[in-house]
Formats: sequence, C-alpha cells, structure tokens
Amino acid sequence: MRSRGLASGIWTLLAASAAAVCWLLAGPSERRSREIAQHLPESNKAHLEATRQRNTLVMRVIEESALSEKNIAQTKDWNNPSRSDP
Repeated sequence: MRSRGLASGIWTLLAASAAAVCWLLAGPSERRSREIAQHLPESNKAHLEATRQRNTLVMRVIEESALSEKNIAQTKDWNNPSRSDP
C-alpha cells in the first residue's frame, strides 16, 4: 500500500518536472520578454494617462449611479449604437 503512494508521488514529480521543462523551453527569453514589454500599451505614457482618465470617468459614473435612485440602464437607448449619452 505504501509503495503505491510512493510510486504515485514519483510520477507526480516527474509530470511536474516535465511540465516545467516544457514551460522553460516554450517561454520567451529574457531579451524577448523585455522587447515584448516595450510594445505593451502600458509602456506608452500617453496611452497610460488616457486609460487612467477613462477609468476615472467610469468610476465616477458608477458612483453616481450607485448614489442615485434612477435606473440608468432603462434611460439609455440600447438600440442606438452611438457612444453619446441620451
């Protein structure tokens, strides 16, 4: 009975080791990781600031809707694809 648990543990370790090796082989190198990070939208200061402003506006709308009694979902025309408020 104990040997079955030992064998199971060994197979689990072998499978985890094989998965780790595959992860290391398939993953990008350190140089490639830095190159990818340079092209992320978060690395562009203007894009990052625009995202912060948009998140601030969204949070303001959420806070306003939470504090008000009216149902904003019913006041918006969901069939109109425009992005402007009604």
